[in-house]
Amino acid sequence: MMRVKHLLNQEWRFKLGKLDEPNKLVKKAASIGGLTAPLVDEAGDIVAVGAGGEHFLKLIAQGNRNKGLEMLAGTQLNAELTSKWDTINLPHDWKSRQPFINDPSLLMSGSKQNGQGYYRKTFEVDRSADDDTQVFLHFMGVMGEASIWLNGIFLGNHYSGYSDFSFDITEIVKYHEEGINVVLVKTDTTVGSEGWWYEGAGIYKDVYLEFLPRIRIDAPETFVETDSIENGQARLKIVVGIMNQSGNDRKKTRLLCTINNHTECFDLRPQKSSSTKITYTQVIDDPDLWSINTPNLYQARFQLLLEDKVIDDFQQTFGVRLISYSSNGFYMNKKRVELRGVCEHQDFGGVGIAVNKDILRYKLLKMKKMGVNAYRSSHHFASLDLLDLCDELGIIVMNENRILESSEWRVAELEQMVKQTRNHPSICFWSLCNEELIGNTVLGERIARKLTSVIRRYTTQSLIVSAELLSPKGIVNEAYMNHFDVNGVNYPEAEVNGNGLVMLKKKYPNLFFLSTENASYFSTRGIYRDNAEKCQTSNFGSSFSRVLPGKRKKGDPGVGGTAHPETVMHFIKNNSFMGGVFLWTFMDYFGEPSPFAWPGISSQFGIVDTVGFEKDYYYYYQSQWTSKPMVHVMPHWNREGLSIDKDGLTEVRVFTNCPEVELFINDQSFGRKLSGEDYTSWYVPYITGQLKAVGYSSNKPVEDLRTTSGKAKSTRVRLCYDGISTALYEVDAIDATGHIVPTANNNVRIKIMDGIFLGSANGNPMDISKFNPEEKRFFSGKLMVIVEKNCQKQPKVVAKITEDVQ
Repeated sequence: MMRVKHLLNQEWRFKLGKLDEPNKLVKKAASIGGLTAPLVDEAGDIVAVGAGGEHFLKLIAQGNRNKGLEMLAGTQLNAELTSKWDTINLPHDWKSRQPFINDPSLLMSGSKQNGQGYYRKTFEVDRSADDDTQVFLHFMGVMGEASIWLNGIFLGNHYSGYSDFSFDITEIVKYHEEGINVVLVKTDTTVGSEGWWYEGAGIYKDVYLEFLPRIRIDAPETFVETDSIENGQARLKIVVGIMNQSGNDRKKTRLLCTINNHTECFDLRPQKSSSTKITYTQVIDDPDLWSINTPNLYQARFQLLLEDKVIDDFQQTFGVRLISYSSNGFYMNKKRVELRGVCEHQDFGGVGIAVNKDILRYKLLKMKKMGVNAYRSSHHFASLDLLDLCDELGIIVMNENRILESSEWRVAELEQMVKQTRNHPSICFWSLCNEELIGNTVLGERIARKLTSVIRRYTTQSLIVSAELLSPKGIVNEAYMNHFDVNGVNYPEAEVNGNGLVMLKKKYPNLFFLSTENASYFSTRGIYRDNAEKCQTSNFGSSFSRVLPGKRKKGDPGVGGTAHPETVMHFIKNNSFMGGVFLWTFMDYFGEPSPFAWPGISSQFGIVDTVGFEKDYYYYYQSQWTSKPMVHVMPHWNREGLSIDKDGLTEVRVFTNCPEVELFINDQSFGRKLSGEDYTSWYVPYITGQLKAVGYSSNKPVEDLRTTSGKAKSTRVRLCYDGISTALYEVDAIDATGHIVPTANNNVRIKIMDGIFLGSANGNPMDISKFNPEEKRFFSGKLMVIVEKNCQKQPKVVAKITEDVQ
């Protein structure tokens, strides 16, 4: 029996709201019944009862076996699926389709009600029971406390929404002619949350069955690490785990390990019900190193043979690279790398946290185009899909442990996540926590000692960091800080944090520091004037503050956000020992609507909006971090929404990496200038027509323009990302002359052909409209439609402006 995986993502039944929850404790085995077993109209028995059992049930209930089941076992016999049970596919976030509500207690977490949801699925296993095979039921991500039942048996609870989990169901599953299998999952977000942002709810990642040989390569215990790279040779240390879950000793077993066309062979004698490890070293000449510019990957192949028959074949992807940190920052393969990172939550406009690999790739490619080379998984374990993509694309990852606690289940969870991700070359950092209240305390020091020892026990390939918000006086617990390879500091550039870092650096000159969170700059896509009523902040810089109410004057604490992008860039240029930046955040996310309250429902810290449409400062970072000539001009060129002074002048700002830039209005030049360190500005009269910026690099001009538009009359639909299973469509508002209307907020009717509607979003930070698969309103002239593809045809999206025009 070789490894086989069957996805169980299709055709689940889902019901939102409380049910009469099935029992978890039982008097008789496999007898819970109800929704955890076949229903009246489904194939199979509610409870498998033997001949002796039938006799027993009748004896205790005057010949009525069903009454006996109810009396003795507490079996539910009359459960049914009502019309309130929807049919859905995974991934699924049931919160994303719920209405927004005005409740101050839910404001930070996205203004959506917590609750309970039940998922139920039936499936068949088209094979017979096999003594050489184990069967596992895997859940890659369930948000909220999860309770799982299978075939009338309670399997267990899982508590964290950010880690995967599985159950060995080898004996419980029904095979072939035994009938259907029934899995029931309860998801509950009323018992607490792990984040203060929008976390979503439900089964939001894959569920699958995995059939594994009982004698197999133990994947979590198998690790290929780079020991050294010297004189054109890479020395690898390889650890291979072997597990024997059979009831027999196996004497004639061989292990074949093939890396880079070189095979090592080991004779084994795996004892029954045991685990063992084989450790050896291998040298690779002229290795293809993994780096951000050349993300080279190797495949290791491990085969187990029993009497010359292959019984398991396992492949592990890895990369060859070395990392280190010093007072000069981060090094990869002995070359300094400035970390140009972003922090990111999991959600995506229109689908919540039900983000598949296609959407992840779309996000990461947009990051790379901006010049990003590092990703902080904030504030939770990175998904395996994310890590696979970062390995492939050359993006450094800071993986993050969710909570600074050393309870047994938290420690076991961290251990599991380190083991299953340590082969990913993209993981260069493990962050232990984020801005914990108990950080830099005696209690925090004890817990940090425990958790850092767990990480170091299982990997040498990552640096362990903290992510702390320092006190302005730089007061810390030295013993706590000494547990980390690098001491992370959030917002070291911000005035509100005072001189804490300066004092810390002076007092502890031998400690290494890293900027783990930066900026938190307010901006609303396409908006150039603050508007509290509409929860909008200007891309030129907002007058609202993070720490003080209402509009403030320039220089007040937190005006415009924690720190402006220019402040961040200047700080890192002047403090290279901080290693780089991790900007908060790449994408707007639901929850944390600072600086506003209701009806604000999403953050405005993103460099792009909730679906990846670029805000203006995306191009500021691109001008700082990329070399291909580019130019970007702001604002749009419709009088509506612009700030025009009493003299009729308005600011035009240009981001470019070209040495010189020139501004034109209707082909009239308003001056060619040397480009500024951050940007180049003009104050010009507003004249209807065309605004154009031209950047000059080696006399090869690049340009960007804005054109005054009329009212929106039609739409333009553009496929902006075409994934394996998902397609993303940008819908733009167009006027009668074919120009984009950057101020449009018309209502749009949407029709999908040859595909399934998954969601739509517009990036409006106060869009509290209900989920509607047929309609969405433009915001700043755009909206996004997310479609599940038909395997036969490319989907088509038709978008039409309705009569409802504002």
